[in-house]
Amino acid sequence: MAVLAVLQAMAHQSVAQDAGTGLEEVIVTAQKRTESINSVPMSITAISGDQLQAMGVSDMSQLAKTVPGFAYADSSYGTPIYFIRGIGFFDTSLASKPTVGVYVDEVPLAFPALTLGAVFDLERVEVLKGPQGTLFGQNATGGAINYIAAKPTDTFNAGFDAGAGNFGSYDVGGFISGPLTDTLRARVAVKHSQSDGWQKSSTRPGDTLGAKDFTQARMILDWRPLDALTLSLNINGFIDKSQTQAPQFVQTFQQTPGAFLDPRLPTYPRASSDARQADWGYHSEYDLDRDNKLWQSTLRADYEITDLVTLTSLTSYSDFDQEFGQDGDGTALTIADLYIVGQVESFTQELRVAGTIDKGNWVVGVNYSRDKAFEQDDQRLSESSSGHAFSRLGLPPTEVVPQVGRTTFESAAVFANASYELVPNLNLQLGARYTDTDIDFEGCSLNAGNQTFARGFSTSLGYTGVIPLGECVTFSTDTPPVPQMVVDSKSESNVSWRTGLDWNVTADTLLYANVSRGFKAGGYPTLPGTNAPQYAPVDQEKITAYEIGVKSTLFARTLQVNGAIFYNDYTDKQLKGRTIVPVFGPLEALVNIPKSKVQGAELQLDWAPVAGLRLTSGVTYLDTEVTEGSPGGNYTVFGGSVRTDLKGQAFPYASKWQISADGEYSFGLNSALDGFVGVGANYRSGTNGDFLPDPRLDIDAYTLVDVRLGVASADEKWRATLYGRNITDEYYWFTANRRTDSVIRYAGMPRTYGINFSYRY
Repeated sequence: MAVLAVLQAMAHQSVAQDAGTGLEEVIVTAQKRTESINSVPMSITAISGDQLQAMGVSDMSQLAKTVPGFAYADSSYGTPIYFIRGIGFFDTSLASKPTVGVYVDEVPLAFPALTLGAVFDLERVEVLKGPQGTLFGQNATGGAINYIAAKPTDTFNAGFDAGAGNFGSYDVGGFISGPLTDTLRARVAVKHSQSDGWQKSSTRPGDTLGAKDFTQARMILDWRPLDALTLSLNINGFIDKSQTQAPQFVQTFQQTPGAFLDPRLPTYPRASSDARQADWGYHSEYDLDRDNKLWQSTLRADYEITDLVTLTSLTSYSDFDQEFGQDGDGTALTIADLYIVGQVESFTQELRVAGTIDKGNWVVGVNYSRDKAFEQDDQRLSESSSGHAFSRLGLPPTEVVPQVGRTTFESAAVFANASYELVPNLNLQLGARYTDTDIDFEGCSLNAGNQTFARGFSTSLGYTGVIPLGECVTFSTDTPPVPQMVVDSKSESNVSWRTGLDWNVTADTLLYANVSRGFKAGGYPTLPGTNAPQYAPVDQEKITAYEIGVKSTLFARTLQVNGAIFYNDYTDKQLKGRTIVPVFGPLEALVNIPKSKVQGAELQLDWAPVAGLRLTSGVTYLDTEVTEGSPGGNYTVFGGSVRTDLKGQAFPYASKWQISADGEYSFGLNSALDGFVGVGANYRSGTNGDFLPDPRLDIDAYTLVDVRLGVASADEKWRATLYGRNITDEYYWFTANRRTDSVIRYAGMPRTYGINFSYRY
């Protein structure tokens, strides 16, 4: 408090700034009402669409440039993994529910795979940190990311964007917006991104991979047939024909002890410090190009019952299809090569009433969702140790093991949230949501036709029957075991809540303290299960979070300081562990960790000291630890066969330090032209890809530096930018994992550079 008093005194004594300096007020809708970001009593980062574009943030994986505490990992199965403040869930299944909920205009994207086109034609993005459930329709333990699409305008507007860079990359897009009638407005936006392959084969000179071919579009119609009624229809989607990225081969790890190990693997070219170097295999049955499609439609209706009360309805339907090949082992050998097919249908309906009273705000509502996901992963492993697991029986190698999973989540919830001024400048925040979820699952591994896997495993278990082509080869726990589809269901309910106090110390300083509870739904895995216990579901995880924070605007609104300290008490954290399976050794399975914690601190600064200069920075410190493991152990040591207690271990993919900074200076060149120059940097300390640290899965610390410079018209109609990203050509990787007999990593992009041009009419 003493420090704040000194800073406030200095601010009041500061000399008034010249016109054009100072920070603009940021308006957000994090609490489902329009308000200044500085009046929201929670940790939130908001970035405008123009800022994202200037900093080169074109997809969610790059949000770490602007959002302290955010991290990304590649699951290697097409399912992106997002972390906020160390909280995330590393799972490869398409039907994996996220710990970080992602929304577009408050509509949830049910699964992470649907989020790949979210960074498109935006007004801004809002990132809420900590458990979310009282206001947003998808419970999440890590946080929520809400993308706000640019809306139709009252007057005619249009824009054009184009860019080109190395690796043959180019982007082209634009929008048209304006009124169609006195009551109807529209906005249409499109964008196409393309590039050549940036990865190089280590064994086949001239072969490349990683080409991009991504197209997206959106149409929004806003109709106001009555003064009190507004209807908004949003139809959007994307088509992704890009190539998948190959991992880098780090070293050999024999999954099935005592079985055949391909003699070429121990001497195979290993990952170097060249991010472009990798390798992959080809199969005539499939290639490494994606054929992914999403379309989504949302209808929003807002009806003003009175001047102080508004009824809102949000109805959304999403349809997503994916089909692609993925090399999973980083070699040209057939060790863990995948062909993945999936489909998602998602329906959500929310109905809420919000209003204001003399001393506060309130909202009550109901929410329903039904999310269906199907996934089939064909894993080719004929040159792996697992593929030769039955060689002792005189059987040839297993060619392919298909695995299927079909999951349905049906959820209903009722929620309420309120803010009330107890005494002048002191407000009480209360919120709660009751959620009831039913989960239905069926899944197994299939007999692909060569009978090796079916005959081998059934013989090992004493099963003498014949498993027909296309039928399940996953065995029950009966005596004797029988092959069958695993069919199961699970019902869960929870009450997420939030309570807090916020105090406006001065007109420019807010102190807040919150306690909240959040949940992430349980679920089932899609994996190559040989016996039914591998498909056992995990229970819902629970976090109780404590946060104290401050938001202060200083020095005549030229400096914004936001800080927070937090402690998260974690129960039943979900993770993909391993279980010992006869013949094969350690194979994947989902498990819960009884107790763990996440604690840390965060600081964000936004400073505009002189006209034309804008500096931003963010620092996050994390300390994560498993505080209670299962009595009999709940994890299998990487490469071992003994179950191990995780007590005392840190979380994977949870760097202790994340630091980001960005600065831009703009200046007049003449009466018609302005110049600008900017630089950004992002640092992450080292972490590991597993709960039990292993040097083979280390993720080293790295620092990435971006630069930009260019010219713009003084009337802001056009802007030309030269950019360089990762200009030091830092070699880094964001994922470290094991796939059958390979230890692999996914490298980040090397140095890229190019030019962008924007025009606004």
